[in-house]
Amino acid sequence: MLDNREYREKLKEAIERKAQCAVKYLHTQPLRLVEDGLITWKGKVEVYQLDGHPEAKIAFGWGMPVDENKTEFITVIGRPPLETPAMAVKAYLASRDRG
Repeated sequence: MLDNREYREKLKEAIERKAQCAVKYLHTQPLRLVEDGLITWKGKVEVYQLDGHPEAKIAFGWGMPVDENKTEFITVIGRPPLETPAMAVKAYLASRDRG
């Protein structure tokens, strides 16, 4: 299990690979999405600043446990209109549903 610092660093590295630019941690945003009275997603989204990306200034990431020893890191580049943690999670969920 990763501690908070290691977790954020792994997410930062994943975003750097995807965005191909420098990345700086900004903050953690707790988030709960509710649809028709049901919680559809609950967790914490890490928010990062992108330096030098041609289309975006921000990126979002979070981890999903695969098993006891492995975490899958989800990263979303905040290309407009994806400018908030909630929009990033909704875009990820929609892309996963389309499969």
